[in-house]
Amino acid sequence: MKKTLFVALSFIMMMLGACSDKNFAEIDPNPEPNPEPKPDVEEVVALKKIPFTKGLNLSDWFNVSEAYWFNPDTYTEKDFDQLKSLGIDVVRLPINFPIFMGQAPSYTFDQKMLTALDKAVEWAAARGIYVILDQHSYYGSRVFPEGYGEELVTSGLRQLAMRYKGKENVVLELFNEPGGNYINQHWNEIQQRLIAEIRKVDKNVIIVATAVGCSMKKLTELPEINDKRIIYTFHFYDPFLFTHQGANWDNLAIEKIKNVPFPYEASKMPAMPSEFKGTEFEENYNTYSAQGNEKFIGEELMQVYSWALEKGKLLFCGEFGTLTTCPTEDRARWYKTVCDYFSAYGIAWTAWEYRDTKVPNFGIFNGANIFESNLDVNLINAMGLTLPPGYESGCPQVVYYDDDIPSWWTQDGKWDGYEPKIDFACKVNPYNGSLNCIRWDIDNIWGGLVMTTWPVADFTTQLKAGASLQFAIRTTDTIDKLVVRLTQYKSGAKYQWRNMSEISTTDGQTTPYQFKNDGEWHLISIPLEKLWVHGTQGEWKDAPDEGEEGFAWDCINHLEIVPEGNNAVLDKTVYIDNIVIKK
Repeated sequence: MKKTLFVALSFIMMMLGACSDKNFAEIDPNPEPNPEPKPDVEEVVALKKIPFTKGLNLSDWFNVSEAYWFNPDTYTEKDFDQLKSLGIDVVRLPINFPIFMGQAPSYTFDQKMLTALDKAVEWAAARGIYVILDQHSYYGSRVFPEGYGEELVTSGLRQLAMRYKGKENVVLELFNEPGGNYINQHWNEIQQRLIAEIRKVDKNVIIVATAVGCSMKKLTELPEINDKRIIYTFHFYDPFLFTHQGANWDNLAIEKIKNVPFPYEASKMPAMPSEFKGTEFEENYNTYSAQGNEKFIGEELMQVYSWALEKGKLLFCGEFGTLTTCPTEDRARWYKTVCDYFSAYGIAWTAWEYRDTKVPNFGIFNGANIFESNLDVNLINAMGLTLPPGYESGCPQVVYYDDDIPSWWTQDGKWDGYEPKIDFACKVNPYNGSLNCIRWDIDNIWGGLVMTTWPVADFTTQLKAGASLQFAIRTTDTIDKLVVRLTQYKSGAKYQWRNMSEISTTDGQTTPYQFKNDGEWHLISIPLEKLWVHGTQGEWKDAPDEGEEGFAWDCINHLEIVPEGNNAVLDKTVYIDNIVIKK
């Protein structure tokens, strides 16, 4: 890697010496919408450099296939604090335009979507984060399928340009991976028209342009665009056999192969699945010995960088990444390789992606999307991002509830259709200066506070570090007994175990952990190691037999506080706050 980077950097210095400073003219505050080509072809950009460097795609917000899937509260201001703590300075927001737009001829954006987008822009701006608004077609043909024409895209971009004019942190990306039957020339004619329409509204907004398919090769063949505030994007997922191994969508044959190493090592290569025969994946497999290495990645990126340097263009990689099905250490090694080259070549980037509930996905988490505990540490380090506070202790805390519901869990608490009476935003005397607490009116012995994590969470680090499950509780009622438990879901396991403990008021039933029913807050702290196995989910079994696999701490799917069939707690009210796992 060091040798390859030395060669790359030597080339960069040579090229820079051959180019004058006029390649990177000062920013023009009032660029012409369609300036005439200048005699000197090197003087083509007003931006000295891209004003951001590295970030993430928030693909699970505005990139929905149906309107009813859209949740405006997918992200909160707290999430942007967390994103900032990673050291990023840009987020890319894929937006599926036609899902949120009305009928012709106005194609007006849905107001609920715009309100959420306004918040994203404001939260980002307050933290020095740029926002790339990416017109992101959800359709396989990607460019203008039936009912999805140039006029719709034009209208959408014009609306966004008008709405965010003057917002210096907003960047407009014309189209994600234009494809179908389009060739560069045809696509670029469309692209130039889109740019011209935006410039009628805003002469200063930075625009992201691309080639067909967001291909690096096609980008180097793209006809000239006469605009001074353009940056050029491409996507990078090479070598495909490595980055997409185990992909399980669209009946891809590549789902059949796993444990492909990076870099390539013949002794570690899995056999080629029979399903690859006669498909594109057979070629992917056969060429991997030549492509599965740092040198290949460097050479691929050097081609587009050389073009950018020669033409005076600014480069941005809008998507790159690997699935979580890749071998963990090799995955981190691939990211480090790519990010090192991006840094060496001055290429800004947004990795695909921050998080996703699909399994597998391209996210930066180990299992559940729990920022406080489940960030992939090796991946964060490989990308040159910053580990947030809490991780340096070796026992990052897990926040289940602190004023609001974390984005990674859902409250279901249902049993046979029963909906528990729970208020997650109760403002009656919250714990220790909090804004909210949980009020739970217990009216059914089978309902309760149920917090679901998906994908499953891994708490093995917290267990080894001696962490405890902690929460504050208050009541004026006699609580005979409540059960606190973690449940697991491990694929292929014979039994799905439950780990539990019991709590009660001091004048109720005797349990290991007690509190007073005096209306004051009391802190319950249960060491994880003290939770004891009590039965299974589904097929009942009270405890593991000798030699039988026990509770799976790396596959936790629920935290529950429940009456457990205890009639003595009916018609009682308890308040709960600050539910965390910490040392």
